Order: sequence, then C-alpha cells, then structure tokens
Amino acid sequence: MEFEGRARIHSHLDIAPLIDIVFLLLVFFMLTSTFLVPEAIELQLPESSSADTAEVTPITVLLDSNGRIALNDQPVELERLREVMERLLEKKPDSPITLKSDAHTELQQLLRVMDEIRAAGGSNVALATTQKQH
Repeated sequence: MEFEGRARIHSHLDIAPLIDIVFLLLVFFMLTSTFLVPEAIELQLPESSSADTAEVTPITVLLDSNGRIALNDQPVELERLREVMERLLEKKPDSPITLKSDAHTELQQLLRVMDEIRAAGGSNVALATTQKQH
C-alpha cells in the first residue's frame, strides 16, 4: 500500500547576489575611507629649501596660528606644557621632539613654547617644515 503524501518542497536561497553586494560595499568603503589619523590641530607648516626628511618622533608638539597647543594630539595649555613634558621625558630624557608650528604663528608664541620644552628638559627639538616648491 502506497500512501500519497505531500511532495517535499525544497526551497533554495541563492546567495550569489548577496555576496556580490557585500563585496561591492567592501570595495566602496575601502576606496572612500582614509587611513591617516588627522592631527589635533590643523597646521600649514612653513616652507624651507633645506628641509630634510626625518623619522616620526615619539613626542610631537603642535602650535597653530591662534596659539593653541597640542602635545601628541592632546590639547594642552602653555602653563601645563612644562609639567606634561617633564612626565614624558622622565623615562627617556634624550627623546627627539618635533615642534610643528603653523607658518603664521607669532614668533614670540613659538619662542614661549620652545622655552617651555627646554625648561622641561627637552634638548633634542626639531622644527617641522615642508619642502619649498620651486
């Protein structure tokens, strides 16, 4: 005796279009995203014809044209700069320091920041510039 039953329905989900869309989204986000970390302060570095390429230093001080200061991309006041720099230089007093100052910064403000760095014990200070365009 043969029973007539319901025929089994096999549902089939085609995932090829889904994979195509995921791949296209992946490509889109890879092409549109940037992998550079923006600095805390936007600067226009001064130009120099004798600029030389140097390695990235562990301590970076940023100074913009409005007098705002950032130490390793963290905003800091001029009054606290010496104290924070002393803590950074405790472990390695001869650490190289890069001072990135905006091209339109007042010279007096730049000298104040350099004085605070030197008072904190920073002796290896380099001023960042860009290569002059001919």
